[in-house]
Amino acid sequence: MGMNPSVEQSMKGRSVMRGLTACHNKRTKKKKKKEKEVCGLWSLPDEVVVNCLAQLSRLDLAALAIASKSHRSLVVSSEVTKLRWQMGCVEQYVYVCLRIFPEPSPRWFILHPIQRWLKPIHMDFYDQAPKSGSAFVPMSYGIYIIGGLVDGKPTSEVSYFNCFKHKWYLMHPMKMARASPSASLMLTDSGGCKIYVFGGLADDVADSSNWAEVYDISTNTWDFLFVFTPKMPLNIQQSVLMNISKEEEEVYAVDEDGQNFSFSPSKCMFVARGNTDSMPGHIYRNDWCVIGKFLFCRSTRGRILWCLPYDLHWKEVKGLEQLRQWCSYITKLCTSPAGKIVIFSKPHPHSLELFSTEISISLGKGKRNRHEIWGKIEWSGAVFKLDPLTDSSYSFNVLYANYVHI
Repeated sequence: MGMNPSVEQSMKGRSVMRGLTACHNKRTKKKKKKEKEVCGLWSLPDEVVVNCLAQLSRLDLAALAIASKSHRSLVVSSEVTKLRWQMGCVEQYVYVCLRIFPEPSPRWFILHPIQRWLKPIHMDFYDQAPKSGSAFVPMSYGIYIIGGLVDGKPTSEVSYFNCFKHKWYLMHPMKMARASPSASLMLTDSGGCKIYVFGGLADDVADSSNWAEVYDISTNTWDFLFVFTPKMPLNIQQSVLMNISKEEEEVYAVDEDGQNFSFSPSKCMFVARGNTDSMPGHIYRNDWCVIGKFLFCRSTRGRILWCLPYDLHWKEVKGLEQLRQWCSYITKLCTSPAGKIVIFSKPHPHSLELFSTEISISLGKGKRNRHEIWGKIEWSGAVFKLDPLTDSSYSFNVLYANYVHI
């Protein structure tokens, strides 16, 4: 059986670390006193040091930063970060945001790839962080948190969580306060990226002039975006980014009435697709995601559903009866870079224990030669547990969970 790639890379990284951090004493006959120890890492040219560090695993970089204060600034430097990306040394880590009641602010965790446990991220968090209703937009090295509810009211605040440095940054706010908006990171014709934000406004506030905003990441600026919609307000309940070609992306969305639409930045308009959701009511289907040409979502009683995007005839993923028996409450669903479904679930809504499950999918044929999708549990286990002895009133919700390349 082959070695886990994460474990193998970590072992190689530790051997490199030992070579980098080995120190030696230099003595000369002319000097009576022992000279100051010189670390082998600092004796190398800067470009060699950066090249060596870029090839270490994220776990080894974190260990090096903890072990040596002198190395900490270099480990999180932009030079190391950029070179890791250029050399293809980036790794995928799952970041999870939990709202733990009655704590005042959400808490962030990273799923340890070897121990398979959520490790708390210790960082300063601003007091007025949204408690719910935020849109999360992952991108390289970090996550944007857009809008949400603060003291029960919508906010225009935008923040950026740097997953490599584990630091929090307040960005330029939106022009409008929004709660539960739709937000998608999309490529521009020039090769850059912009974040498109739709809705999240009250019906008596929303109109065609303020319903949409676009954020230019390179300039840290927001602008209103006039978008033609078949109706206003268009209350988007679920949305997902889809690749319709190698050069073009579109936002696929469904409103509160089950009507589906698509948005393309080049056309700057939402086009009604004509089909209606076969199971109206967004509370039963959340966390839409795409694998190949199929849509997936989480539903009630531990079920995972799938459909073709422009068909919207939802069916249950087969073969997961065991999952429904011992984890009937799915709190979050996302997809891994390997094309697997990853869920976070509880045995029941009030449980203080959180489980994670990786599910591979396969396409088959059923009755009347119709498509069926089957799921196979590849791994499952507990990844988090609240101590019931601390406070019997404690509970938690999963606000966000997804992969980030760092």
